[in-house]
Amino acid sequence: MRLLSPLIVAILTAFPALATPPQVISVDEKLIAIGGPGQFLFVLRELKDNMGSHSRLQTDIVLIARSKVTNQDVYLWPISRTLDNGPDHIETKDSPRVVTLPLKQAYNPWQVSATHHGQLPNQTKSDADSTLTVLTNTDGALITAKTPRFAYGPPKGTPARTSYWAGYSTLTDLVEQSLRNTRYEFRPYYTEGIDPLIDPKFDFKHDCKFDYFAELSEQTDGEQQGFWASKVICENDYTMAPVSMFITLQPLP
Repeated sequence: MRLLSPLIVAILTAFPALATPPQVISVDEKLIAIGGPGQFLFVLRELKDNMGSHSRLQTDIVLIARSKVTNQDVYLWPISRTLDNGPDHIETKDSPRVVTLPLKQAYNPWQVSATHHGQLPNQTKSDADSTLTVLTNTDGALITAKTPRFAYGPPKGTPARTSYWAGYSTLTDLVEQSLRNTRYEFRPYYTEGIDPLIDPKFDFKHDCKFDYFAELSEQTDGEQQGFWASKVICENDYTMAPVSMFITLQPLP
């Protein structure tokens, strides 16, 4: 039997570490405005895509107008798409490391939200004063918190606390549909096999969590009207990277 030389053994041993990684896409959202006639949350969604590479990174940013009532994405505007070719890229005048990829039309998120009468949100994360509680079962979460504040005092009969129901099945559908909508409306520059965001698969109970809760308020007809929202984060072996999404909590009748 012929033995492999130490050099060949070393090369074969090191090869798995150099193998091409799978395509991994992370998604994060930042709330920039709320309100307007459409009663929207305006969120900047950032998608970071390694393009199946150890060093390259594509970053897409879109603005989403999400219904405050249904949590459905209503409008989407492409903002930017950049490609970082990584530290190993030999940068020249004609071949920079970071490239801005052209879009058919790129929008300014602040101009868009202002056109739709969105306003900067007042955002107060839950604390001891809000005494927010979360009770879970196999179907979802019952969330109870102090009733959102009114600028000029609550109307007569307003309860001190309000309860909200967040069903896992509904939340799963919202996250999956939102990701699909983004990919359909803003097609990826690169895909390796099946795009994990076109057909995402989450089980909210096992793959997701409420990252934090916050009371948001907007200026409407001269008085502050508050509502509760949460940033949820999902992650599993299918997407392999965190996906976040802002949702509003709908009070129980």
